[in-house]
Amino acid sequence: MKASGSKQLHWFSKVLLWLNLLSALLLIGAYLNTHISPNSVPYIAFLGLGYPIILSVNVIFILYWILVRWKFAFISLITILLGWNHLRHFYALNIWQNDLENPVKVMSFNVRIFDLYNLEGRIDNRNKILDFLKNEDADILCFQEFYYQEGTAEFSTKDTIVDLLNTKYYHERYTHEMRGKRYFGVATFTKYPIINKGEVAFENDPNNFCIYSDLVIDQDTVRVFNGHLGSIRLQSDDYEFFGDQHGPEYPTQKDAGQRIMYRLKVAFEKRALQAEKVAEEIAASPYPVIFCVDMNDTPVSYSYRQFNQVLDDAFVRSGNGIGQTYIGKVPSNRIDYIFYDEAFKSANFITHQTNLSDHKPISCDLQIHID
Repeated sequence: MKASGSKQLHWFSKVLLWLNLLSALLLIGAYLNTHISPNSVPYIAFLGLGYPIILSVNVIFILYWILVRWKFAFISLITILLGWNHLRHFYALNIWQNDLENPVKVMSFNVRIFDLYNLEGRIDNRNKILDFLKNEDADILCFQEFYYQEGTAEFSTKDTIVDLLNTKYYHERYTHEMRGKRYFGVATFTKYPIINKGEVAFENDPNNFCIYSDLVIDQDTVRVFNGHLGSIRLQSDDYEFFGDQHGPEYPTQKDAGQRIMYRLKVAFEKRALQAEKVAEEIAASPYPVIFCVDMNDTPVSYSYRQFNQVLDDAFVRSGNGIGQTYIGKVPSNRIDYIFYDEAFKSANFITHQTNLSDHKPISCDLQIHID
């Protein structure tokens, strides 16, 4: 009996070793995904999306092998260390913050059209969003999925924000102009004068957009980009794919799964081209850059790298924790960002723990230090 048990353990360890090697290769694939456009190798982007899960599996293998055969723990340990920068983009630790003089507070917030379609609670939620914005009192606010209806008291959000926050300078670009003078798009509000406005259109998706505004802060001119990159656009029946497998929707889950995979693939490819175009505009900026964006992509992605290789990520530099920003029906990790170039220093990055939208607002303090 003893020999048989030993043989079974040996066989089990072999299986785990092969699974460990596979998980390590998948983790390396996630690293490579940041360098390879999904338009070249489409499905490698899924490894970046699954990075938190793949990373967790490798950590479990490390713990297991330490207890059983410690030398095998180096397989996952070395693999994780090879991608240390990706881990830093996923989990930040900044106990000591920069001391800033006269900092500028920047906020980015996908407000999900102020909860317009929640017929019973939309006014209450809109008021909570406005109260939150007033309490935070940011100097520069970048909104995605901004909604404004002209001539109404309920959603005259542009006029309300200008008066409430003393942000009399603004730049709006609406991707949808609907009947009844209703508008949907991106908008930047600021307490600083705007001397120039521009935009970066996306040929592959008119529903998403990026604008830039040139602001005069004291005696310096700063270019603020505000972007919303391509989303997945899941439909309500697709969300049911993540529901109870014993429910009435279960027989259609295969089709829903295929639809989700296809939409993810298309979104990866779309965002890659959009990110490349915005990154080119950022590189061509004659002024120091701040970039607020709902990227709809994680820090382990090709799109993220387009910006991270030319700008600093405020979360990485001055945030703490995991920083998950999306809180919809299909939770992910961090998809909302504030980037800035080397002309700035940052402090006090915050992912605000409020559920007023399907995105959490983010903010940080910035100080320009041009020599």
